[in-house]
Amino acid sequence: MTVKVYQAKAGDGIKKAGMKRANSFFSTPQEAVSEALALKERLDAKYQNEIEWNYDGLITGSTKKLKILKGYLAGNRASNPFYLEILSHEPLNLIQIASPMKPKRLTSEDRKVLDRVEQFFD
Repeated sequence: MTVKVYQAKAGDGIKKAGMKRANSFFSTPQEAVSEALALKERLDAKYQNEIEWNYDGLITGSTKKLKILKGYLAGNRASNPFYLEILSHEPLNLIQIASPMKPKRLTSEDRKVLDRVEQFFD
C-alpha cells in the first residue's frame, strides 16, 4: 500500500497565482479540504464576498490534482476563475504532517463539497 500526503491550494483569479500554506501536508483528504475551505474564507474576505462560488460544478482532475470548487468575481465567467484544489504527493522523509486550518463557518454548500471529495477518495 502506498502512503500519500495531501495539500490544499487555492488559486487567485485576479492575481493569477496560487496560495497555500508552506510545508502544509495532511494525512487525509478531509483535512486538506478543511484547509482549502479556510483558504476560501481568506479569498472571500479579501474580495469582500464578491466571489460567486459554483457549488454545482463537477469535481475535475485526478487523485494527484483534484479541482474541487471554482468561483468567479461578481459571477463574470469570462474572467479568470478562482479555484480550490487538493494535491496528493508521495511523501518524502522530510515531510511533516501539519494540522489543518479550519474554516470559521461551514455552510451547507461547503459541507456538500466535503462530502463529494470524501466520496471521490473512497
